[in-house]
Amino acid sequence: MIYIAEVELPKGTLLKGRYVVERSLGSGGFGITYLCMDNVVGEYVAVKEYFPKLAVREGLNLVIPRQYDIQEHYTRVESFLDESKIASKFVDVRIVRQTDSFRENSTAYYVMEYVEGPTLVQFIRSNGPLKAQEAVRIAEEISLGLRSIHDAGFVHGDLKPTNVILKNERAVKITDFGGASMRDSFFMPLHAGVVSLHYSAPERFVRCIMPTAQSDIYSLGGVLFFLVSGLDPVPAPDRLKGIAMADPPTNYRLRRVIRKAMAMAMSDRYQDILQLIRALRKRLF
Repeated sequence: MIYIAEVELPKGTLLKGRYVVERSLGSGGFGITYLCMDNVVGEYVAVKEYFPKLAVREGLNLVIPRQYDIQEHYTRVESFLDESKIASKFVDVRIVRQTDSFRENSTAYYVMEYVEGPTLVQFIRSNGPLKAQEAVRIAEEISLGLRSIHDAGFVHGDLKPTNVILKNERAVKITDFGGASMRDSFFMPLHAGVVSLHYSAPERFVRCIMPTAQSDIYSLGGVLFFLVSGLDPVPAPDRLKGIAMADPPTNYRLRRVIRKAMAMAMSDRYQDILQLIRALRKRLF
């Protein structure tokens, strides 16, 4: 049995008879994303492949390690496809559009629009923290995207600077719905319990708590903190231990918005995304 050393699909690989792999765009714990040409419509798309850590290939096929539980593997594949199904429900220019999903090569894939532009992390690292007005404009655009997600009955669940692409100084694209789940429901996809240490609300670290809009609002407050400071906020578990979060280097009115959005108690935060949008618009100065 011969295995190729590289885990990424080689350039020129044809998927589903229409998507031609150009190059890798990056990888994470459970997937690899490729830039592909869609031969049917003649435009570039991004194709994400389910490819867990320690997996290898036999030819183009994914081979899971022996230590993996087979049933759990197939459950995770289903959960991966659920991510695409959830994201396809959102129709908003601020949300990366999902267009297709399929099984192939002993794994699964989903297809989304290809968006050129840096993530918020890449942009801030290259350009430095933003002035209050610029940060508020970006945060408002993200808020409007979250509103579409919440109105559809879901929460994003993993909003953070790496999951927002900046197309230009005013246009954003929210991506990565691996943590998404239905609002106010105990039913959640397998990996909707994922947390991001610096940006997840304290209740996200407790699996028995239902996902709510307030969790996304906390995360957006963290993103706004990052935009004006260039720093990750103090993680919620550390704040629970008494480690204070420093005020970001911005004006008093915007600091108040960030503090309220990132309140430790859900009842102390903005109660819905519209409240946060109104607060942001009052601070466009």
